[in-house]
Amino acid sequence: MNTQLPDDSSPQELADPVGSIAEYLRRHRDFFVDYPELLADLVIPHASGKAVSLVEKQIEVLREENRQLKTRFRELVAIARDNEDLARRMHRLTLRLVESSGPAATFAVLDEGLRADFAADFVALRILAEPAPGHDGRPPEFIGPDPLLKTLFAEALDRRQPICGRLKRNQQEALFGGDADAVGSVAVLPLLGRHWQGLLAIGSRDPRRYHAEMGIDLLAHLGDIASLIIDPWVAVPGGPVRPA
Repeated sequence: MNTQLPDDSSPQELADPVGSIAEYLRRHRDFFVDYPELLADLVIPHASGKAVSLVEKQIEVLREENRQLKTRFRELVAIARDNEDLARRMHRLTLRLVESSGPAATFAVLDEGLRADFAADFVALRILAEPAPGHDGRPPEFIGPDPLLKTLFAEALDRRQPICGRLKRNQQEALFGGDADAVGSVAVLPLLGRHWQGLLAIGSRDPRRYHAEMGIDLLAHLGDIASLIIDPWVAVPGGPVRPA
């Protein structure tokens, strides 16, 4: 909006800005037709003494609703931008995982990628099964059947959906051990193979880093990719396992 006075402003008008504004509005009576959004910010009290008129009250309510809508809109725009950035980083990490070979290399890529590209302060991978024979060593990520973890995260495993936010203390301790108190927010991804389950937990010191409105669908995609990659390395129940 051009807020300068017209070129034909007199010195008296320039010396009296309030009067100049009033005169400008008299000359341009359609000003608020062109700029109706300014009406929401104007305060025009009614000559009703100390009493507040119904019109004034209604206008104030509408202004407050307008402020809340603007704030919510800005929040949604920020969330959309975060989700778009998350999608790009997720794609990059997925390609690196697919290109990796073997459990040790893949788990290292996953840990490194989450810390570098997703600002993860803590990463915990728990595969609730035994490793299949024929692979290098026994990766510590394979912890075998764990009834406690299955119980603590039964909702995520049963619904096959990530959970984000602040976990209960016993949940954080089960995943992060001595670092549990330092974790402010967590994204927990369920891992599900043909005959096994697992958990991938991404922790941050920032309590606002992981929240319920972030891109859960994209996190679920990462869980699906990790599950597919890990699946051939998991022992079939009742079959041979990798010795400790």
